[in-house]
Formats: sequence, C-alpha cells, structure tokens
Amino acid sequence: MKRFLTSVLILSSLLLITQSCGSLRRQGYKKEATVHRILKPVFPPDFDKSLYNVKITFGKNVFTSLGIIKYIAASGSYKLALLSEAGMRLFEVEFLNDGSSKVNYTSDFMNKKSVVKKLSSDFRLLFPGEASTAVKYFAKDENYVLRIKENGLKDYYFLKEVTGPVKIRQRGCTFGRTTVILDNYGNKGPQEIVFKHKMIKFEISFKQIDYNGWN
Repeated sequence: MKRFLTSVLILSSLLLITQSCGSLRRQGYKKEATVHRILKPVFPPDFDKSLYNVKITFGKNVFTSLGIIKYIAASGSYKLALLSEAGMRLFEVEFLNDGSSKVNYTSDFMNKKSVVKKLSSDFRLLFPGEASTAVKYFAKDENYVLRIKENGLKDYYFLKEVTGPVKIRQRGCTFGRTTVILDNYGNKGPQEIVFKHKMIKFEISFKQIDYNGWN
C-alpha cells in the first residue's frame, strides 16, 4: 500500500499544469454565448447518501476500498469518505456550497500533501459550488458544454438535456489532466463514476452499491 501511494505521490507533483485547448470546436461544438443554460448537479436535490465500491488503479497496482458520499443538510455541504474494506476511515473531505473544501481526516499512510491535494482536486469536480458561474457555452445537437469558473479555476461540464453531467474535464491539454465519466443516472445520481488522467494509467472508479441497511 505504501509503495502504491508513494508512486502516486511522485506523479502527483507533475499534475494540474494547465493551458488552453481548442478541442471542443474540433469535436463539432459551437460557441453560443447568448443562450442561458443551467449547470445541472451531479446529485439530485433530494440526495441523502450513497455507498460505492471504489477501485484505484495506478499502472499495475490496484487498491480497493469503499466510498461514501453524503449530503449534510445543516451546512449544505457534501462529504466524501474512503474506507478500508474492514470499515476503517482512510480519507474524508468536505465540499462546501461556496466551492471551497476542507479535509477532515487523512490516515497516516495517505497523509502526503500532493496525494491529498490531487484527491481533493479530482473529487471537487463532482460538487461545483453555488458561487460557480458559466463563462462560456458550447452546443452540439442535444448536447451542450458549460465552461465553469469557480475560485479561479475553469472546468468543462458536458451535459445532456435530461441528466446531469455525463463528462467533466479539467481545463488544459497537459499531462495528468483529469476527466470524469458519469454514467447510469438513477435516483441517487450516477451509478458509475470514473476519474481518468491524461497520458498516465491512473484511474479511480466508483460503482454504486444498492444498500439500504445503514443510517
């Protein structure tokens, strides 16, 4: 486990470098700045909590755990926690409705600054805050893309008319850039969430577990 996380740590120091990218127009999307579009949330308004199987793959190394995403009504925030298969808490981060986040807990073997920063940055894409604003809009048939600006960061949300985002992409074309694939939306949001990273074999997948026996 420590060797696996050390590999992620070394690689994480190279991530999150950004530059402009014109691939949307090459994919057939056209800018339509005059049309107002709303960023539909990943999780529905009545979302409470959900349990996931989580698999982290880095190269030939695979690490499995459980994941919990929970809405905190009192603060309007979301908590995302990773647990060992024995139920021990490994990592917990909270995303506030102003777009900021705070790490509530990190186990000793995951307590590496760049690892924590990368996990927080990836998971943040699922929870754009209320203060986020759409600065550009692109359309293609029934699909559209919103470029969202939040706390100085700009990300692309690919949406369809009837669901939340089906893909989220960090701005830029560089090594390590994160793309999130969201699929099989149900009454608790997407049942499958996959985080991929450009030019490297580093993937985090969440698969929803249908389990009602917990509070």
